[in-house]
Amino acid sequence: MNTENEKKRTPEVLRARFEPHLMETFHEQRVLFEEGLIRVHATARLECDAWGVSVRLEPEIERDPFTVSGAWEILSVWKNRLGAAYVGWGISIPVEHEGEQ
Repeated sequence: MNTENEKKRTPEVLRARFEPHLMETFHEQRVLFEEGLIRVHATARLECDAWGVSVRLEPEIERDPFTVSGAWEILSVWKNRLGAAYVGWGISIPVEHEGEQ
């Protein structure tokens, strides 16, 4: 058993590592939400706590706001993408193409 690796994956360590990046990158930003065949542009509002992250999404289309969440241990965090393993959702910062409004 490798206790050093286990210490790196505790919720406290993961939160300290990822929360600043998540809040700076995704909070109150336009994102692309994806889950299965669903793809929706929305404004994301993040809340972090000891358990994990909750993302409130306010879609740009005629659809009610909704919330997705994931525990720190199942989150996958990249520069411009956040996803939750096992539940299958992800948000990313959409790439704006030159000439698009």
